[in-house]
Formats: sequence, structure tokens, C-alpha cells
Amino acid sequence: MTVAGVVGLGTMGSGIVRLLARSGIIVRGYDPQPVAGDRLTDEGLASFTTTTSIEDCVHGADIVFEAVHETLEAKAPVLRSISAATNGVIASNTSTLMPSTMTGFVDRPERFLVAHFFNPPEIVPLVEVIPAPETSEEVKEQIMEILRHLGSTPVLLDREYPGFVANRLQAAILREALHLVEEGIVSPENLDEVVRTGLGPRWSVAGPIGVADLGGLDIFERVCAELFPRLSNASQPPEALTERVAEGDLGAKSGRGFYRHTKEADGEHFDQMAALFAQLRKGN
Repeated sequence: MTVAGVVGLGTMGSGIVRLLARSGIIVRGYDPQPVAGDRLTDEGLASFTTTTSIEDCVHGADIVFEAVHETLEAKAPVLRSISAATNGVIASNTSTLMPSTMTGFVDRPERFLVAHFFNPPEIVPLVEVIPAPETSEEVKEQIMEILRHLGSTPVLLDREYPGFVANRLQAAILREALHLVEEGIVSPENLDEVVRTGLGPRWSVAGPIGVADLGGLDIFERVCAELFPRLSNASQPPEALTERVAEGDLGAKSGRGFYRHTKEADGEHFDQMAALFAQLRKGN
């Protein structure tokens, strides 16, 4: 029976716990804020228990997922503690830090890599797996096998790269989307409608490169030649984003961003995502 430890039980760590526990894996969790673990315990996950220390959480674990705050200052002491208390595989859930910047905190760095889950991990199947230069082939194979057992879709990158793959694509699309909004070409609502009813469904089936193949590479060559010089090449976040952040309008977490948010409406979005991903899994 696989035993997993999860250190950090915030939004992402809690989702990873649910994913592991629902797949029959024994899970131990630790967070310096006990209330985080209490919330998960209240959900009745039969194979999940909380611990009062990192050492108790990770001792004897086959794999440990680190999911603490997204800074080197926060991750460094946690990774050192994990490394000293377990011989298992160590996977950091980060969307911005490259694995090579963290291997110095882990003894035997050949057992360390990044497993980048997407929110919410128990719904979104994609997990980007990014090896450090020292990561062994055996560890790569081991984590891919575990993630597939969870029902996730792990994608192994050939090497580390800033932003990995998904966030680079998200950032590129968001930059152009907000540029079009700021230029007065389209409202946020109508821009999202373009993606929801056209681009998104096509990409979900074939991906952007696959869609180009289906449409004809000669056509896309002409489109690229015409549009690339006209696309936004901004090197800083746009005002449409920075002004909202400065005002505390952070999206769902604050109740207001580009849209107003309620728990019920956001729950419906996640339910729709879950249904979509379930359908895609059937198609595969």
C-alpha cells in the first residue's frame, strides 16, 4: 500500500490530499495551522490523518508532496526537514520555481522533482512533471505511475524552463486577451465567450498545434505572418490587472475581480469543469 505525505494543506495541498485519499492511498498531512487539517478531517476521508510535525507526516512515506507558500524562503526549511525525515520521492508543487533552484535543500537530489498540479487538483487531471537536472529516470517513472494511478494526466517535460508549459501558454493568452479589452475591442464577457464557444472546445479536443494541423498549416502560416507583428509584446502586467490587484479585487478569493463572485456561482463553474473533464476522460 502506497503511503504519501502532504506538507502544506492550503488550497492546493488540500486538493492533493483529496485526490490521494480518494484513490485508496494512505495519506498523512501536516500544516502549521491545525485548522487546515481539521477541515479535511471533517470531510471524512477514511485514509487521511493529520500529524503535529513534518517528521511524523513524512516518515516512511513512499512519496511526499510539498505544497507550502510559493517562495524559496518558505520552501527551503520545509524541504530540508522533509529530506532529513524520509527516504522517499519528494515532489514540490510549484508553478513558478524551477526545480534546480530547490535541489540544494534536498539530500540525494536524484529523488527530487516538481509536480505542478492545477486548481482544483481533484478535478483538473493535468499535472506537469518537471525533473531537476539530477532527477533519476527511476524517480521520473515512479511519479508518473503514481499520478496515473490517481487518474491524473501527468505530462513529463524534457527539461525545466521558466513558467513550464501551461503557465507560459496561459500568460501569453491572457496578455493578448487583456490587451484587446484595454484597447476597447471587446468586453471581458464577450472575450470569454469567444474562448468558451470556439477556441476552448477545439483546443480541449486537439490542442493548439493539433487545431493548426486540422485547419491547414499554410493557412496558419499566413495568419502568423499577418498577426505576429501586431500582437501585444508587453513586458509588464497590464493596467487592467494591476489596478484591480491594487484595489483588492482579486477575483473569486475576494468576491470581485473582472466579475462579481458568489460561492454558488463559482461552485457551478467547478461542477461544469468536473463534468467536462469527466467527458474528456471517457473520450480518451
